[in-house]
Amino acid sequence: MNATLKIMAACLLLLAACQNPGKDKQDFIPGTYVKSAKSEYSIADDTLIIEHTNGTSYKITQRTTYQAIRDGKLLPKKHLVHYLNASWDDSKQELDETTTGKVYHADPLKQVLTIKNLTYHKIR
Repeated sequence: MNATLKIMAACLLLLAACQNPGKDKQDFIPGTYVKSAKSEYSIADDTLIIEHTNGTSYKITQRTTYQAIRDGKLLPKKHLVHYLNASWDDSKQELDETTTGKVYHADPLKQVLTIKNLTYHKIR
């Protein structure tokens, strides 16, 4: 009997998850995402703050801190901030940034946002 209840509960959860997967992705989008990168030439930390403004519109604040490495030594940190606008494309299930043309793909199960080959992890 207990196993039957567990199976029924699992089926209900699966059914609920499949009802509107696109809405889940769109609901997942707002939040803060981070990415770090290091090479022989620099160290960089990137943060995306995505806010739903209205309808299908979003505001993206990208904050980047990086340090160049020259002759094995770290140079002083530099900070950049970009303010961008994007819109949700329901048919493609992606967020399209309007200035640079970047396309943001959400994966709520992995808690990540991907732009080309760059992966940002959602922290809140």
